[in-house]
Amino acid sequence: MSERWNLANWRGRHWAGAMAVLLALTLLPLGWVQWQQFKLTSAPGTQPFDAFAHQLGQVESTLARLSDHLQAATRPNATPSSDTLRLHSETLATQAQQLQEPALSEAPDSPPQPTSALDLLRSFTEASRAMLAGPSGINTASLAQLSSLAGELQSSLKALAHQVQLQKAQWAQQHQQRLRRLAWMEAALIALLAIGAAGLMAFLVVHMRRQVRRFQKLQKISNRLAHARDEAEQANHGKSVFLANMSHEIRTPFQGLLGMLDLLEEPHLSGRQRDYIQTARDSALHLLGVLNDILDVATMDSGTLKLSHTPTHLKRLVQDVETRMQGSARDKGLALDVYTAGDLPEWVLTDATRLRQIVFNLLSNAIKFTSSGSVIAEVARAPDRRDGVVITVRDTGSGMDEDTLKHLFTRFYQADSSLRRRAGGSGLGLEISRNLARMMGGDIEVQSQPGVGSVFTVTLALPETAAPPLDVAEVPKANKRSTPLRVLVAEDHPINLKYMSILLENMGHSAVFCENGQEALDLLAQEKFDVVLLDYHMPVLDGLATTEAIRALDGPAARTKVILITADVVNDTRKRASEVGVDAFTSKPLQADDLLRALQHCGLLASDATDTDRTGPHSSLGGLFPVSAYELPVRLPEEQDPSTLIDSESFTDIASLMPEETLAELLSTLFKPPDGSVHLLLAALDNRELAAVGYNAHKLKGTAMLMGFRAIVRTAARIEEMVHKGEDPCTGGLSQQLRRDMEHTQGALGQFGVREVR
Repeated sequence: MSERWNLANWRGRHWAGAMAVLLALTLLPLGWVQWQQFKLTSAPGTQPFDAFAHQLGQVESTLARLSDHLQAATRPNATPSSDTLRLHSETLATQAQQLQEPALSEAPDSPPQPTSALDLLRSFTEASRAMLAGPSGINTASLAQLSSLAGELQSSLKALAHQVQLQKAQWAQQHQQRLRRLAWMEAALIALLAIGAAGLMAFLVVHMRRQVRRFQKLQKISNRLAHARDEAEQANHGKSVFLANMSHEIRTPFQGLLGMLDLLEEPHLSGRQRDYIQTARDSALHLLGVLNDILDVATMDSGTLKLSHTPTHLKRLVQDVETRMQGSARDKGLALDVYTAGDLPEWVLTDATRLRQIVFNLLSNAIKFTSSGSVIAEVARAPDRRDGVVITVRDTGSGMDEDTLKHLFTRFYQADSSLRRRAGGSGLGLEISRNLARMMGGDIEVQSQPGVGSVFTVTLALPETAAPPLDVAEVPKANKRSTPLRVLVAEDHPINLKYMSILLENMGHSAVFCENGQEALDLLAQEKFDVVLLDYHMPVLDGLATTEAIRALDGPAARTKVILITADVVNDTRKRASEVGVDAFTSKPLQADDLLRALQHCGLLASDATDTDRTGPHSSLGGLFPVSAYELPVRLPEEQDPSTLIDSESFTDIASLMPEETLAELLSTLFKPPDGSVHLLLAALDNRELAAVGYNAHKLKGTAMLMGFRAIVRTAARIEEMVHKGEDPCTGGLSQQLRRDMEHTQGALGQFGVREVR
């Protein structure tokens, strides 16, 4: 009730209702008084009395004349005129008929009518008519009697006239009293209305003053909140700057650490030494992954994370993530199957790196928390959205209860401390994935039951787009060369200088080193270089400022290619780098493949398919996430699902482009012994020829990927990856795995009408 009568909470309808009630309470009585006054003023008033008195006066006048003639007729020796008497008698009768009771009844509150005088008048007129109308003439005795009646009638009419005047005065007095009462009532109501209006006005003034005081109070609070917001924004900006600097400070030693670990891998190392190096690399990469998650969250909080939409081959991206996750799944004895719908668009417009991150996080979590069974991922079109794509990841893991589901996407939330300690993780991956999904016009939903497993459903807006043009002639052919380059490196960290020196020397290039951007400018003014490698954070002049200064130089030095090496993932470094004239950039820790791609992008090296198709641990994804070893035996299912062996869409497309003989010849290059690609790789594995194993695995992987042979691609990629890591792929059952994949794939070809190749 207190809230109902709290005027601060009143809205427009409350005020309208209150005003309507107030007006009804004041105006309705006033209207009733006005109506009563209107009725009184519109009444006939004293007109009925005046009209009756006038008619009565005429009757008295005629009666007086008739009485005079009657008296004259009764004198001795008088000769009465019957015509005169008859005329006055008829006149009196006529006037008497007009003088009737309704004349007085029209007056309001009229007193009882004086019927006795009127009755006497009617009797007299009837008697006079009868007496004067006789044929025998006028009788003197009758005239005397009639004269006597006339005298009595005159006395009665005078009394009646006096009574009418008295009634008129009484009626006028009553009328005035009623008008005075109504006037007093009207005055009282007006006074009450004025008092009510004054009270309402005073109340509104008090209320307005209260509102003004409240507004002033709220204004002060708003000012304090605005000040607090400004301080929070400054603190958030400071946090972003701090994270950017920390990103550089942490990633810089990571570059030296990972670089030196790569350089330590020599062919003559023992198995224990290789294990030590791999453990150190995995730990460093794991820590780097945690750092990336923290920086991603900070970037999202600051609102500076931007998506870079480019044409992306959707199926190829999903298959790439599947290939990289197969090792982790098989290490735990899990079956990992990824299905892509046939009606998916080939090319979509999205941020490929962030989409890959979402798929990787979901598959990684599913494998991490599934101890037995399988992990299945499906990619299909959204049924209710034209540009929608749905990614569903199902697992047979431990599942989650309702309380866990409520807090699943909460930052740093640990559903089960002991399980989390056993499985690892920072508790940021799902939150990052959901935020990325929402930035892509979708969301992530989850369904789970303890002991049954979980189902993660990602809905994304991925509009279909045309395939990008081939990246040819980006730089004139004359600029593409494979001769050694002269490289100027600006780096302030001694370990990174040492690593980059060895890296560039192994790549066949000569390098000149300096510690900051100003020294780089001085060297460019004195010598000629093909490319400048700049660290983003440097003393004196940072990478962006140095690039601006280079572009402002005179002569050919201003056109020197610039590659920016940065660990800054918080600020919009790519956009700023493009604005100041950076030709290409690569992220820390710097890897050989990343540097090769940057040099190729600048047109300083010829493109090589073997370089761009690497799937080793230092590729763009492998460099961020560790790849598990493969010493565990492989557990094969008793029955192979054809969809896990062959991508039907890819195989159908390639088969439709060639005659049957050509297709058979192509299949023979894979499966026909002894020169088929599969048999060559098997022979290299049996003979333990690691160089031949790596070459044949890469060759087999490319051909099988073209044909859509998923199982062979996964196994060949594992073998090639182990060779790149310096591990021995000849153990662990990979040879038997490849044979089984070959046999099952050949058997599955029967459903496409292809005869088995032996």
